[in-house]
Amino acid sequence: MAAPGLPRIELRVERLRTGFRFTYAFHAREVRFERDAGAGFERLFPETYSFHAERHDPAELYLQLEDLWSSPRLLGAHANRRDAEDLTRRFLAALPGCLEGALARAREAAEAGSATLGRVCEDVALLGHVATRFIADKRLADHPQVRLAALHLRKVVFYAVLEVVARRVRPVFVERYVAGEAELDDAQEFGAFYALAEGDADAIDRTVMAVAERAFYRWLEGVCLDESNQAFETEDSPFDDRAREVLRAVAADGAGPVGRARELRPFLRRPRNRDCARVLEKLERWFLRQYDVHHGAVMLNHAARLAAGRSEPERALSWHSRGTYLLALGLPALPFALSIFFYREPWRLALDLWVSLEIVLVIAVALWLFAVRFVWRKDLTFFRAAVPRMAAGIIVGYLPVFLIDEVWDLAAQSWTTLAEVVVMLGAPTLLYIYVEVQRKLRDRALAFRRALDVFLLGLLQSAAFGLVVTSLLGGLMAARNWGGRALRERVGEVSVETLRENLEPFVGVMPRILGVEPFAAFPTAVLLMTFLAFFIGTFLQLLWEDLPITEPM
Repeated sequence: MAAPGLPRIELRVERLRTGFRFTYAFHAREVRFERDAGAGFERLFPETYSFHAERHDPAELYLQLEDLWSSPRLLGAHANRRDAEDLTRRFLAALPGCLEGALARAREAAEAGSATLGRVCEDVALLGHVATRFIADKRLADHPQVRLAALHLRKVVFYAVLEVVARRVRPVFVERYVAGEAELDDAQEFGAFYALAEGDADAIDRTVMAVAERAFYRWLEGVCLDESNQAFETEDSPFDDRAREVLRAVAADGAGPVGRARELRPFLRRPRNRDCARVLEKLERWFLRQYDVHHGAVMLNHAARLAAGRSEPERALSWHSRGTYLLALGLPALPFALSIFFYREPWRLALDLWVSLEIVLVIAVALWLFAVRFVWRKDLTFFRAAVPRMAAGIIVGYLPVFLIDEVWDLAAQSWTTLAEVVVMLGAPTLLYIYVEVQRKLRDRALAFRRALDVFLLGLLQSAAFGLVVTSLLGGLMAARNWGGRALRERVGEVSVETLRENLEPFVGVMPRILGVEPFAAFPTAVLLMTFLAFFIGTFLQLLWEDLPITEPM
C-alpha cells in the first residue's frame, strides 16, 4: 500500500479499474490526491494543497476531503456515491499509519533540532486535525472501517503536537501554564497554524499549548482510559498494549516509570485545575485496577497536593515498591532472627528492648496516622494509597483468628509444623492473587511481578496489624492456651513472664515471647496469624464481590 520514498497511500477501486494515490510531499509541504484510470496518475483536484499559510487555508483541505466523499465524478464517469464514500473511508482508515510513518521517517532522517522535522510535525498535526474533524462531521467515528483509525489519529496528533510544543513554545510559558497563570487561545480552529506561520511568539505559546492540551485529553482520557473501546485488544490494533500507552502519555520522558511530579506531563501538574484533577482521579483508579499500586499511589498523592495548591516537583509521591516492602518486613524481623542465635546473656536484654521499641514505634505510627492524619487533618490519602480493600479483608480475617484457641495451640507447635502451615497458607494466597492479576493483564511475567508486589504489601499490612494486636492482647490468650494444667498447678496464676521462663524455645535459643512487658511480642503467633489472616482476607475478597483486590473503596 505504501511506496518507498514519500509517505503515500495507494488504493484501487476494482469496479472502476481506477487507482487512487495520496502523497504527502513533506519537503515541499504539499499533499497530493491523484487518480489513475489507465493512462497514468493525474491530479484529482485542480490545485495541490500546501501547508503554506500565505497560499492555502486549512479549510481548503477539508473541502478536498468533502469533494472526495461527495463527488463520485472525480473518480470516473461510471463512479457512484457508494464508490466515493467507500474510497474515502478506506483512505481515512489508512491515513493515521501513513502519518505516523512520516513522523518516524522524519525523525530517523533528520537531526533532533532539524527544521524539517519541526515542519513535518506541524503538517501532520494539522492534517490529522482536519481528518478528525471530517470524521466527526460525517459521523464515521463508529463505522467499522474507520473506528480504529479515528482513535489512532488522536494519538498521531497528540505526539506531533508535543513535538511542536517542545520546539516552538517557550519554556517560561510552559511554567506559567503549569502554575495556572497563562491564558490559552483556542477561539479560532486553525489559530495555531497561522500563529506558527507568522512567527508571533506570544500567539504561538497560547494557541499551540491550547491545541496540545486538547490533544492530550482526547488521547489519554478519550482513548487510553476508555476500556469500552477495546481498541488495544483487537488483533489489528495499531497501538501498543494499553498500559504502556497510558504510561507513555503521562510520563514526561514518554516512557516512565513516574515517581515525582516533575516526571509527569505539564497537563497533569496544574494546581486546582478541574480537568487535571478529573484525569488524575481516573488514572488512580485505572492504575489500581491494573494492580499497579505504585503509580496508583503517585496519582493519588499528586492529586491531593495539587488540590491543596502545593507544587512539589521533586518530592517522591509513592513509597510503594518491592524493595520498600522487603525492607519494611526485613528490618522488624531482624531482632527475631538474631534471637535465634544470640538470645542469651549479655544480649538478651538488648534484644528484648529492641523488640519492644519496634512495637512502640509501630503503635506510635498507627496512632499518628489515625489521630493526626485522619481525625485532625481529615487526610485520607495515606489510607487510600495503602490498598484499603485488602487491608479491610485482613482485619476481618483477624477477628476470628485471634480469638480461636486452636490457632494459639497451633502457634505453640514446633517450627517445622509452623513452616508447613505457613507454606500451605502463603502459596494458595499468592497463587490466587497471581491468577486474578494474570486474568486482567494477560502478560504472565508482568502479572507475576505485580502479584508478588501485592502479596508482599498484604504480608506487610497483616504482620504490622498482628504485631500490634498480639502485643496488646496476646498475653491473655497465651496465658489461657500455652500455660497448661501442669504449669497452673505448679505456679498458680500464669503470667507472660512465667510462660517465658517455662516454655521451650521456638527455634535455636529464640523464645516464644520476646520483649519487655507491656510491649511483649509473640513471634510464633504473629507469624501464623499474618499468613492465616491474609489467607482468609484474600478469599473473603473473592467471595465478597468480583472486583480487583486493589480496587479503590
